[in-house]
Amino acid sequence: MSDQRYSAIRTTDLIQAAGVGRSTFYEHFQSREAVLETIVEPILTPLALAGAGLGNTARLKVLLDHLWDRRALARHLFAQPLQLRLKRSLAVMIEGRLEAGDEHAIPSALKAGGAAAAQLTMLQMWLSGEAQCTPEALAMALVGARGQISRVPTL
Repeated sequence: MSDQRYSAIRTTDLIQAAGVGRSTFYEHFQSREAVLETIVEPILTPLALAGAGLGNTARLKVLLDHLWDRRALARHLFAQPLQLRLKRSLAVMIEGRLEAGDEHAIPSALKAGGAAAAQLTMLQMWLSGEAQCTPEALAMALVGARGQISRVPTL
């Protein structure tokens, strides 16, 4: 992904770059999408924890510093069409970390999806320069993104 856009990468390219046989690749991954999910898991994990209200601003700041240093690549990662796939993956990770709540409250899938969308939008805007703040301020906002979503009144 550092050399070309994700949409241009074929499974054959991944197999050649890894220097493995086709059958070996498919023993570990079902598709190039599975490779992407494995690659981004360390990025999504601190976001999922924050989205579930278990965030650590220091860990998020380290992640944000890393993404900022590689922002050209990160901008592609958090832009469409990958953003939708990442949002779904992040929402599933957040939902799995949410505590069981009131049966009359917002469904956990809705909370998790809202938190994931908010976090990825903030990241995309920050990485593109559309909105500027320090990594510390963004880390605090990412930790608070789920808290704001969960306080939406139910009907």
